[in-house]
Amino acid sequence: MFQRLWNFYKHPFRRRLIWVSAGIGVFLYMIYQRYFPKDVVFGVFRSSDPMQLMLWPFQILSSKAWWQFWLIVVLFVFLWLLWLFFFAQFVLPVQGGRDRFKVFWQLVRYVFGRHGPAMFIQDGEMIANRRERNRPGPGVLVLDTASAAVLRTGRNFTRAVGPGVVFTQPGEWVDTVLDLRKQVTVIGPTKDEDDPFLPRGEDETDEAYEKRVSWRQRAGGRTRDGVEVVPRLTVVFALDKHPDDLSEEAYEEGRFRTNFYGHEASVWRAVTHRPVDADKAVGGTGIPQERLLSWQWLPQALAVDLWREYIQRVRLSQLFEAVDESGQTALNMIASTIKERLSSPQYHELGVDARPTGEVVTSREYQLLQEHGLRVMSVSISAIYLPPEVEQMLIERWSSNWLDRARREGEMVARKRALAQKRGAEAAVLDWGRMVVEVCGTEVERIPSREQCLARLLAATRDALRSDPDLYQAAQEEIIAALDEIWAWYQRADASTLDEPNMLIEEEH
Repeated sequence: MFQRLWNFYKHPFRRRLIWVSAGIGVFLYMIYQRYFPKDVVFGVFRSSDPMQLMLWPFQILSSKAWWQFWLIVVLFVFLWLLWLFFFAQFVLPVQGGRDRFKVFWQLVRYVFGRHGPAMFIQDGEMIANRRERNRPGPGVLVLDTASAAVLRTGRNFTRAVGPGVVFTQPGEWVDTVLDLRKQVTVIGPTKDEDDPFLPRGEDETDEAYEKRVSWRQRAGGRTRDGVEVVPRLTVVFALDKHPDDLSEEAYEEGRFRTNFYGHEASVWRAVTHRPVDADKAVGGTGIPQERLLSWQWLPQALAVDLWREYIQRVRLSQLFEAVDESGQTALNMIASTIKERLSSPQYHELGVDARPTGEVVTSREYQLLQEHGLRVMSVSISAIYLPPEVEQMLIERWSSNWLDRARREGEMVARKRALAQKRGAEAAVLDWGRMVVEVCGTEVERIPSREQCLARLLAATRDALRSDPDLYQAAQEEIIAALDEIWAWYQRADASTLDEPNMLIEEEH
C-alpha cells in the first residue's frame, strides 16, 4: 500500500498538484476562519426545521462573507497570473509581445500539466528525457546558433526551424536535429592498427574484427590489374548556405529575413530528401524513422563511389607515378578530381591511367548534393591499405631498382649544381665589377697613366673588400695571391714606376 502511494506521488504532475492543493486548502481554511460566521455555516445542522435546511445554501450565497471570499479568491488568482506574467518575461530570450504571451501561456499550461515538450537543442544534439519528448501538447524548443531541426506531425513534415526559441503546435514533434557547422567524415580505417588486411589479433574481439574487416566492403576498390585497395577518405561538408547557386547579392539581401542565415532551404532538403535503407525497408521491421538514413550519409557514399570509379582506371604500378608535368601522381589526381566533382558544377575528366583528357563534364554528383542541401568543401586521401603480399612485392621491387634511381637522381643533382655554379660565377663577376666601378669613380681631371689606373683599381679593390667584411674574410688569401701575381708582372715590365702601388700591397699584407 505504501509503495503504491509512493509511486503515485513520484509522478511530477501529481506531486506538484498535491502541494498546490494543500496550499489552496490552507488558504481557504484561513479565509473561512476570518470571514465566515459559524452560526450560518453550522447552525442549520443543529436545527430540526426542514425548511431551514433547504434554505441553507441561499443563506450562504446571500451572506456578505460569501462575496468577500470570492473577491479574495479572484484577487488571488489575478495577482498569481500577474506574478506569472512578470516572471515569464525572463524565462526565455524572446522579443515582441506575441512571443511573450506565448511564454506566459506555456507557463500556465505547465502549472496545470497540459504543456507539451520543453527541449533544448545544443550543437545538433537534443537535450530532453523520453517522457518530455512524448508529451502531446504545445511545447517550446530552444536551439543554439549551431543547431536546426525539422518538425513533423503524424502525417507529414511541417516546417524547418532554426536557432532561437520556437513554439510547437499540439501534435507536432521534432523529427530530425541538424548541426549547422562543418561536418568531417572519415571513410576507411582511422589508424594504422585498423588495417583491414591484417589477420585477427589475439586480444581482438569479434565486434572489433568485423568492423575492421568491413572496410574492405564499404570503401575498398580494385585497380585495373585486380589489386584491392582500401583508402582513408576524409570528406568535409556542411549545409549549403547558397542553395541552387544563389548569387551573393541575393544571399546578402535575404539572409537576415530568417534565423537560418541561408540554411532554411538546405535544412528542409537535407531531411525530407533522405534515402531509405534498403535492408531495413525490405524486411519491413521497425518504425519508418529507423528505416531512414542519416542526412550526413550522402557525401561519404558519393566519395566512395567515385573512388571505385577512378581506381579501376589505373594499375597499381601507376598509382604512385607522375601523370603530368607538375609531378602530380595518379593518386593525387584521383583525389583532386573527386573533390572537383563533388564541389563544382563542372569538372575535368580523367581518362585511362588517371591522365587528364581535357574534357569538361557536368557533375551529376554536385547536382545531387544541391538537391539534398549539402555542399562539399574538401576531399583528401590520407592513406591507402594493400594486401600484405602486394605490399611486400612493392618493397622488393623498390629495393631492386633503388640503385638505378639513386644514380639517375645523383646525375640530375650534379647537372643542376654545375649550372647553378656557372650562373653564380657570372653574377659574382658582374656584381664585383659594378662594386669596383662605384668605389673607383668615373670622373677624372686628366687622362691617367697606366700606373695611376692600376693604383686606382687596386685602391678600389681594397676599399671594396673592406666595405664587405664577410667577403674579405672568406676570400682574403685568394685575392692577395692574385694581387701579388699582378705586381710581379708589372715589376718585370717597369720596376721604377711601381713605388706607390708597392705601398698598397704592403698595407694589404
